[in-house]
Amino acid sequence: MARFVLTILFAVVGLSPATAAGCLPLLLRTPSLELRLFAEDPGHLLKYARNDRLKIEQKVTEYLASDPDLLSVIRKLVQLTPSTNRAAIGRGMARAAQHCGPVDSRAVQSIIDFTRGLQDSSVSAGYASVDSESTPQIPVQSAPANRPNSLFNGEWNTDLADPFAPVPLPLELPQYK
Repeated sequence: MARFVLTILFAVVGLSPATAAGCLPLLLRTPSLELRLFAEDPGHLLKYARNDRLKIEQKVTEYLASDPDLLSVIRKLVQLTPSTNRAAIGRGMARAAQHCGPVDSRAVQSIIDFTRGLQDSSVSAGYASVDSESTPQIPVQSAPANRPNSLFNGEWNTDLADPFAPVPLPLELPQYK
């Protein structure tokens, strides 16, 4: 019985349109209710952001990376947005294209075509201002460096170091001005 319920659950989740579309992992996507509210009233984003360009850029990125089919709503948002904030929309679209690049090349091409079709110089300038090399990088944790006179030493830091060893002092003291 439990296997049957899980099969139905995965079938429903796998076939739902919110799961099929999107360039972000499922846990990082914007909730479908928020996407639906944005689709119904794109002006609400401007009220939320209160002319904060970073918030506009972030939300446009989240919305488009979660559902690239919202480009028609972005057109309405561009019409409602003052020209001083339209570059943030372009940057958000570029960031969404960066997220979609490894996952869905058709979504990236549709974002690029949409940006060209808008023929809005502010949006195009914002889109072009995002470098392709500034993609979000996942920080890589390096192995901690072996410090001399630490509590442990040896190849795997499992040998107890000499607790009576002299403490190394710097050769020069820092000069404070």
